[in-house]
Amino acid sequence: MRIRQRWIACLLVGGAALLGFACWKGSLSAASDAAAAGLEGPPGRLRFEKSLDVSVFQRGNIHTHTSLSDGDSEPRDVVRWYRRNGYAFVALTDHNHRVDPAMFQGLQASSNFVVIPGEEITMTAEGRPVHVNALCAQATIGGGNFPTKGDALRWAIERVRAEGGVALINHPNFDWALSAADLLGAPAAELLEIHSGHPYVHTDGDAKRPSHEALWDTVLTARGVAGGAIAGVAVDDLHQLVPGSSAPQSGPGRGFIEVFSREVSSAAICSALAWGRLYASTGARLRRIAVADDAFSVWPKAPDAEVEFIGAGGRVLEKQRPVAGRAMYRLRGGERYVRARITRPDGKRAWTQAYAAVE
Repeated sequence: MRIRQRWIACLLVGGAALLGFACWKGSLSAASDAAAAGLEGPPGRLRFEKSLDVSVFQRGNIHTHTSLSDGDSEPRDVVRWYRRNGYAFVALTDHNHRVDPAMFQGLQASSNFVVIPGEEITMTAEGRPVHVNALCAQATIGGGNFPTKGDALRWAIERVRAEGGVALINHPNFDWALSAADLLGAPAAELLEIHSGHPYVHTDGDAKRPSHEALWDTVLTARGVAGGAIAGVAVDDLHQLVPGSSAPQSGPGRGFIEVFSREVSSAAICSALAWGRLYASTGARLRRIAVADDAFSVWPKAPDAEVEFIGAGGRVLEKQRPVAGRAMYRLRGGERYVRARITRPDGKRAWTQAYAAVE
């Protein structure tokens, strides 16, 4: 009898051990699945760090060239094109040349259009071009030659800030100049180009090198998003306003941003740029963006758009078609950040910023 009782006890202990092993293995599998989906850490009650609900946007372009450098048209003609085509603001960013917005007073007479200060700081380092836009800065900064790409980026970003401006790192893949390591080795800029209308800057990368958007995710994942992160922007990098001219074939209307602001003024636009309060677009538009508690919602203007919610490492967490005009992602636990990419059937896209998830 005692032997039988001992066997029963052994069977019970063994069964419990097997059950415990199965649960442990299942938890490992779930953790692996979460990592593959861009989720990290133990699931917990998460919320978004910031709350917002925005439905008023101001459209603008922040990378623009004129005849003052290598563009094909006079500054006033360039400004006039953007104003006539529904933009609220434009920054003229000629190479190593800050254009004074005061020269466009006549074109800024109304309250619905403004020219903001801009300059493309044009540098070379290690045989490669390194370009940083100085937006909203108080004075011309200029460029130069530097021993390393990190030195060039550091110098430009620090000078932009010293002049009270907002730093935008331009087209990292232009001549394959800037890698993720270069971006991470420099001080954090406020803005990064994730789409450029310039045909020669390899926005989409190639078979061996990442796209601008993928580089952005690498930086977001490595540096984190809590407390604010580098914001992704889309730009024209306008050079050719007159079709068929000898300027590089980057025309207007190919990439733009929509800043969160009810007011159209230099101060309001520059503040939105500094804090990354904007979304980027190649043509897809949004009616509204809302982030609150554990929910992230977007309302695309195109009812048949696809919305992808993306997490750390560029992992797609979920794909949706809007229901009643809205696509919503709710935090599941373990996310570090979430951003949205909206794609219309014609391929035009929009990108929100990445919003941090915290406990």
